[in-house]
Amino acid sequence: MMAAPDILDASSGRKAALVEAALIWNALFLNDVRIAFRDEPAPLVSVVMVARGARHLLAWTLTKLAAQQAFAGAPFELILVDNASDPETGRLFGRIDGARILLNPENVGFGPACNQGAAEARGRYLLFLNPDVDLMPGALKALVQAFEEAEDVGIAGARLVFPGGILQEAGAGFQDDPQLTHPDGRGVLDPFAPEASYARDVGYVSGAVLMIEAGLFAELGGFDDRFAPAYFEDTDLCLRCQQAGRRVVYQPRAIAIHVESATSVRRADVEVLLDRNRARFRERHGAWLFGQGPQRTGFAPRDDAPFALRVLYVDDRAPHQDLGAGLPRANTILNAMADLGYAVTVCSVYGEREEPAATYRDLSTRIEVIEPCGREGFRRLVTERAGFYDVLWVSRPPHIRMVCEVLRDLGLTPRDVGRGRVVFDSESLFALREFVVGALEGRPASGPALARASAEEVRQVAAADRVVCVSEADARLLARAGVPEPVVLGHVQAPRFGAPGFSDRRGFVFIGSLAREGEPNIDSLDWFFRSVWDGLRAALPDAHLTIIGTVAPSIAERLARPGVTVLGRVDDPGPALDAARVAIAPTRFAAGIPHKVLETVTRGLPSVITPILAGQMGWPDGTGYRVHDWHDPRGFAGTLVHLHETPEAWTRVQRAGLDQVGRECDAEGYRAILRRLCEAPSFA
Repeated sequence: MMAAPDILDASSGRKAALVEAALIWNALFLNDVRIAFRDEPAPLVSVVMVARGARHLLAWTLTKLAAQQAFAGAPFELILVDNASDPETGRLFGRIDGARILLNPENVGFGPACNQGAAEARGRYLLFLNPDVDLMPGALKALVQAFEEAEDVGIAGARLVFPGGILQEAGAGFQDDPQLTHPDGRGVLDPFAPEASYARDVGYVSGAVLMIEAGLFAELGGFDDRFAPAYFEDTDLCLRCQQAGRRVVYQPRAIAIHVESATSVRRADVEVLLDRNRARFRERHGAWLFGQGPQRTGFAPRDDAPFALRVLYVDDRAPHQDLGAGLPRANTILNAMADLGYAVTVCSVYGEREEPAATYRDLSTRIEVIEPCGREGFRRLVTERAGFYDVLWVSRPPHIRMVCEVLRDLGLTPRDVGRGRVVFDSESLFALREFVVGALEGRPASGPALARASAEEVRQVAAADRVVCVSEADARLLARAGVPEPVVLGHVQAPRFGAPGFSDRRGFVFIGSLAREGEPNIDSLDWFFRSVWDGLRAALPDAHLTIIGTVAPSIAERLARPGVTVLGRVDDPGPALDAARVAIAPTRFAAGIPHKVLETVTRGLPSVITPILAGQMGWPDGTGYRVHDWHDPRGFAGTLVHLHETPEAWTRVQRAGLDQVGRECDAEGYRAILRRLCEAPSFA
């Protein structure tokens, strides 16, 4: 869980940065240290920096930039253009190695000096960087990736943070008011605020950290001299970029500390320049900006993509592939939506808030993730963003019930939130799962009680245009319960035909979340160790089981025993899965499609599973897995031993599973279903 960041007030943060800058300046001269940049014969990025005095901060920026070169993620060169700095600042230039330094005899202004530096550049991309900026690790790589992810990107900008931690800017936009330009998120105390953590199109980005393709910069004629000596030249460039049909994007993974205005002249002179250039900018672009329809409304609403399909997706939490319980499937759906260009907001109902590095470890950064909000948070979200979303997608019956209740209390319907489409993702009939759990725990329910619970669940989804489930078996159950034409949307996977073979593997593996008591995975392992493990170890004394997945400490203690390794959650389970010969999935109750089985089959790792999972998968025995009933523990152990010790049987099961994945988990077919669900006026 993410702790609240420690934030300094803006004044204290600025003072701390200036003190550090003075210390760095003095250390360079006291210790006779040089600032050395590595020579790059073919730089991908040309960093263009314009200096004008402020020697301490210039030394601060250059020292940190040079130190970052080893892990910037992209080869770069530095071109430093000096606009007639004072002699004291000039002393620094003799201590810089590996950079090209252009010395102007007079101050030609920011834009003209940037153009001068760009003319000397060799890189495919130009990064205009202010001399009061500290780029965080990987920022350069993240900016380049913004261009690699979409060919129509023309300019990319960074997440700017004041020294001390207050958010300075997360992209920016325009409003038809006296100020005209409005940085997004300025003054927000949390630099990791969810609103600042997703990538999006913006009106403009700050010239403090602005990357543009060198070819496009030349086509646009560079920065316009009419804005010299400074202010609004970066904003003007962003508008001309968009008018040329290219996008301006905010890249949240590129983070920078920006002292801001540290190299400016007196504030009164700044205000004069701002007022003059604001008027020039409005004269040039006012009609284009404000003559096209409704204005953007600010930072909080997800209004960065006015022509994109806007989706509100409600689920337990930000979903990840390593969590289980249906969340890997949600992760696949959301990333596919982002790849289709949808502007997606995830409303996390009760999951813990994560740092962006954890939230976006396997989610597209184009997805906005709203903090865990519960019933009241959802009420506030739909109230503040009334009429905003085109699609309302709600996952799981408990959330469907909550959404319907909140909207009813507000006098709204799901159609008032999802103006174009309402999709309820039931995953499967939860009533049936609860029926099975009750029977296992000695609380069998009657047939009429199951029918009533199923009917109530179906009644909740009646307001949706489409009801989605995860397998053909679940679709049949929903149809029998009265849901018209449920749509199957399972998983998309690519079979790994180069997976290790029988002789390169050994032992058993279990993968799945073990975070909460009462979940199917916990029950299955408790049963396995109680009823199967001893028999398996008697037949294979060296048998070893590796357990992968988020695990509560108390559960980890219960699972500990000879021959068992509890890895917990790992960023990449691939090596452990590739080392094991057989996966186990001894599930006794579950809903939906077993992602852990699909994942192991896809990786070429055969499994032994129970009939309930085989029914959900819908594949015949021997297709990536062998099936054995958990009511027969001795037989379950025998099937594990046979598959582990018989090369011919193992290879036959592996190949059949990989072939089945290739036939059923096609990415293009998956995307086509998703588009028809979200975009089509009717499902064909």
